[in-house]
Amino acid sequence: MLGKQAQAATEFLMAYGWAIIIGILAIAALAYLGILNPEGFLPNKCILPAGITCADYRVESYRIVLVLQNDQEPITIDKVIASANEQECVNNKSTTLSANQKAIFILTDCNNGVQGNKFDGIINITYTPANKLSHNIEGILKSKVEEGFLISTSSICQNAQDNSLCEGLDLVYGTGYRDSCCGEHGLCCT
Repeated sequence: MLGKQAQAATEFLMAYGWAIIIGILAIAALAYLGILNPEGFLPNKCILPAGITCADYRVESYRIVLVLQNDQEPITIDKVIASANEQECVNNKSTTLSANQKAIFILTDCNNGVQGNKFDGIINITYTPANKLSHNIEGILKSKVEEGFLISTSSICQNAQDNSLCEGLDLVYGTGYRDSCCGEHGLCCT
């Protein structure tokens, strides 16, 4: 009688033991392939303190494009820096924004990794309200690195440079267009 119980117990352990081993191997395979990586499930977000809103953003391998909106009195944004993985992307061009005005800021000289990677960084903005002292704010930027695309058109940028119209690009096409001509096509940089 004791032998039959031992045999039943052994068969039970063998049957469920194989099932447990197969389950562990399946979980290990999913982890190895990155399917169980929690960063892949985290939402993309761009969050800044009150006063300046991150209206839109795009993280690419070699640059970051931010659309910032001023939600306060007129200010001049002096510098925008995004940092992650011990490297920084910078836009040093001063841009004055009135209340509720938006502007495009292109941060260049980035090394954000290859398309599909997760970018998890910090945004630092230095701004100066009219006739006041300079301020710094810090926010977060989490996004998947996307394939790059052009904001400006080379023919428009070339035409503006050939006819000395670079100063008017931001007026006609929106703040930041001249920067995109310089960053994307090497035109209207001076």
